[in-house]
Amino acid sequence: MFRVVLAAVLFVSVALAAEPPDPVTRAVGVQKAIHDAKELLAAGQASSAAAALEAQLPNADGSTEFLALLGRAYIAELKQLRVTATPDEKRIRAVTTRMAALGLSPEPAPQAPPIVPAAAKELAPSTSSAPSTALIAATDFFNKANFSAAAKLFEKAFQNKVELRPDQVTAWAYCRVKVAADQLNRSGADVAVAKAVEAEITEALALAPTHEGLQKAGAEVLAAARKRMGKTGPSPSTAPLPSGWEAVETANFRVRHQGTRSVAETVANAAEVKRTEIYSRWSGPPRGAWGTKCEIVLHPGAVGFTSATKLPAGATGLATVKLENGAVTERRIDLRADDPSTATDALPRELTHVILADLFPTQAPPKWAEVGMAVLSCSPEELGRYDRTATAAARTQDLFAVADLTALPGFPKAERVTGFYASAVTLVEYLVKLRGEKAFTTFLRDGQRYGIEAALRRNYDTDARKLDTAWRQTVLAGR
Repeated sequence: MFRVVLAAVLFVSVALAAEPPDPVTRAVGVQKAIHDAKELLAAGQASSAAAALEAQLPNADGSTEFLALLGRAYIAELKQLRVTATPDEKRIRAVTTRMAALGLSPEPAPQAPPIVPAAAKELAPSTSSAPSTALIAATDFFNKANFSAAAKLFEKAFQNKVELRPDQVTAWAYCRVKVAADQLNRSGADVAVAKAVEAEITEALALAPTHEGLQKAGAEVLAAARKRMGKTGPSPSTAPLPSGWEAVETANFRVRHQGTRSVAETVANAAEVKRTEIYSRWSGPPRGAWGTKCEIVLHPGAVGFTSATKLPAGATGLATVKLENGAVTERRIDLRADDPSTATDALPRELTHVILADLFPTQAPPKWAEVGMAVLSCSPEELGRYDRTATAAARTQDLFAVADLTALPGFPKAERVTGFYASAVTLVEYLVKLRGEKAFTTFLRDGQRYGIEAALRRNYDTDARKLDTAWRQTVLAGR
């Protein structure tokens, strides 16, 4: 909790000669700045969030919500500035001055005893035969103890699908543990930082599961972070199995089954493979194992499935994800063991929904996009069925217009569900073929921030009307 005072002191020079806008325009501008700043903060762009709010400060009229959000942006930006490899001292001074004007203390809280993992020298990767300039530079920064810069370059190489040797992966894990430990030490009693550190350390340790020294050091950091969060003892274990159920476990999944172990093993192995494929397709390779495993429940048949999910008998899968403050607390997929296409269609489709919760933790993508992305993970035969349905729908005028589809807040009325699914799947398929999957993910994030029309112009150099014409022609042609 913090105080909000001296609002008039901030940036009094920004509102001078211009004609003041009318009250409605001012109010809209302030509310848009608040909305944009929240999105930017959720995306980790504290500096941009602060800039968006500063631009509307003369119109805020001392709004408590506005000034509280501005304070949050400054606090987050200051933390980011202090952990960069080359801190911008001028900006740090500016931010601390503005925090003081808001009644916020810019001084760092008393540090906890420093937590330092095992000696970095023991983990230094070799530069011999390094396959990329990013890895060469990462190793150089590592040897100079610039672990933040080294971590970013290891990450860059990994995202570019450069194969890292075991010693390089271990060095990357060390960098992430060290940087996270430093963040925890500097942040005083900040619970949000502790939560982020817990997630980061969990992922980092998954990179080097056999390195005893690093695992021990990481466990110490985890214990400190969890203590700050009010957690004591080990993390809660997975709930016990009901009577008559058995389980097959992998690094990221726990598959519950009743007498269908061979099917459960097939599903568990397929889930691990599909998890990597889906992450890599839409964003980049997964960064370590999930801290909270995804529970997959294999129901023997339609009766058990419909009883557990409340879905119609013809349904074959359901994904459930629970989030708390942007972090996933539960992942679950219900499937039918008697469905012959479980591993090729239902599993990857529902797993896509689970992974999208990781990629969009604060605001889910629109339903049309989520449906399309999920179905695109299915087999070519299943995707072909949607394509043929869309071609028929286009001929009977049952396809949604792009503007109407993208404006839907959720699912349409029951009588238009078939047209909705056909439209959603083929529109996502069309946009993916234009620029690729990762560009589509970027388009969705831009759509949340700037609106669909602006996102279309920014990412596809088109608008809804032109896109509708081109996409519809492709659907009618059966491509």
